[in-house]
Amino acid sequence: MERRLAAIIAADIVGYSRLVGQEEAGTVAAVTALRANVIEPAVAAHAGRIVKTMGDGFLMEFASAVNAVGCAVEIQRRVDEAGAGVAAESRIVFRMGVNVGDVIVEGDDILGDGVNVAARLEGSAEPGDIRLSAAVVEQVRDRVAFRFEDLGEHRLKNIARSVHVFRLLRHATDSTPEPVAFTSRPAVAVLPFANLSGDPAEDYFVDGLTEDIITTLAYWRWFPVIARNSTFVYKGKPTHARDIGKELAAAYLVEGSVRRGGDRIRITAQLIDAASGHHLWVERFERDMDDVFALQEEIASRVAVSVEPEIQRAEEAHALRTRPKHLGAWDYALRALALQERMSRTCHQEAREALTQALRLDPRSAFAWSLLALCHYHEGILGWAPDRGAALKASLEAAQRAIDIDERDWLGQALEGMGRLWTERDHVAALEREEHAVRLNPSAPLARHCLACILEFSGRPADAIPHLQAVLRLDPRYRFASLCLADEAMCRFLMDDFAASSSLAEKAVRLQPSNVRARQRLVAALSAQGRNDEARSAAAELIHLQPDFSLEYIETTYPFQSGADRQAFVTALQGAGLLG
Repeated sequence: MERRLAAIIAADIVGYSRLVGQEEAGTVAAVTALRANVIEPAVAAHAGRIVKTMGDGFLMEFASAVNAVGCAVEIQRRVDEAGAGVAAESRIVFRMGVNVGDVIVEGDDILGDGVNVAARLEGSAEPGDIRLSAAVVEQVRDRVAFRFEDLGEHRLKNIARSVHVFRLLRHATDSTPEPVAFTSRPAVAVLPFANLSGDPAEDYFVDGLTEDIITTLAYWRWFPVIARNSTFVYKGKPTHARDIGKELAAAYLVEGSVRRGGDRIRITAQLIDAASGHHLWVERFERDMDDVFALQEEIASRVAVSVEPEIQRAEEAHALRTRPKHLGAWDYALRALALQERMSRTCHQEAREALTQALRLDPRSAFAWSLLALCHYHEGILGWAPDRGAALKASLEAAQRAIDIDERDWLGQALEGMGRLWTERDHVAALEREEHAVRLNPSAPLARHCLACILEFSGRPADAIPHLQAVLRLDPRYRFASLCLADEAMCRFLMDDFAASSSLAEKAVRLQPSNVRARQRLVAALSAQGRNDEARSAAAELIHLQPDFSLEYIETTYPFQSGADRQAFVTALQGAGLLG
């Protein structure tokens, strides 16, 4: 078996299947031209070789990390230039992963961990990005004229250890996200979980779970998460919560334990207020040890999704107790979020006022801008704004402000996608944006909810339903559960499952009586079943809450891609005496 140390680039084309579906011959020709005119010359110029192509992917090998990074940057630059005059939906965009590691040589092919890490780095990259392992950055940092954004430790699929990941900043306009001020937002520290199994060999799983929770919580970007290097010094040391909170400047601590018995494992996690030592949340998980990585991912997501709203609720309570003259931007934003959750016209008006105060104090708060986008969005689709179209446009503009400040703000990305659909009817761009938001924060229920909405109105209701069900599975106390149920009711209606649609809509109405979207779906589902008296009664209740319900409202807030879907919904509503 021949081995050698190598620098490896793994690259693939983002959305290749979609591009081929749009225009197969043109896409294949464009990729062939890029290989001949861009990739092969760049690889040769940097003394490398193309090991193999894999459909839309390329594997390249270099003897030097400097050469590999130089080649990756040149390819991305020339691909950008080639796509400059091409429409966004038809443009070819690469993402890349670069690693230095030991490889196994089999003829012209290379295999092994070094290759696998490069491939996983590529898979984690955003469109147009170059992701690098710490081993690469260490070798090239003082030898190339580029800066690097430290993305921290990541658990990459099927890689046993965590990998320290960096993003190469190619453009002068690229910058690392500004750190969140610890004085304005509460920091969270995830302490090493305790291994209660009595077997030191289980430490790898326990430490991996802790690292996954740190990473998953950091995706939220609404509060600082203390780095692993700072929290792991407490491993195995009995220390009081208040002391740890002071030493780490953390307002909240996450801690827990893992106990394994045979093929079953029990994990306990808890959230603690560091100042008081009080437990804010505790949960126990029991699972089979079928797939270690899948289990770590599931538990990390469940813990993060449970912890995030508990921190929010604790901070809301603090903000409500704080006298107005002492409120900061963070406090105003939290007050706005609490008001939004009440899902009423008046509360949304008050929420916008609170967000205006937050942005007056901190105009560069991506969190406040994204909440403002959510506020305008709800007011537009629920009919609470005097000008629905203007509200939806304002939502898009606020979302764009959020991601201009922080491009990794997942909520801003999600609401930009919603805005693109509702204001421009661009289903393709909206779907890409929602998929990006879910990649930025896979455990955020609201990101998945937005993705489901795009699928729902893009003629893919069956694809939307698993995401909607995942939302309530991830977070049984989801803030906008009534809207989520209403969206599944809409999906079931579009699939001609009218009984399930009316049942879901009734549940949504019981949960949130002011939810006019749920009432609209209830009227349509009852009408489609021929339950005419019930449909007309539900229609009367809807009109009482939404007197201006009209075809213009449908045109503005129901962006169906399919004319048949729109007509089926309108016909059912007309059957109940609406939209006359």
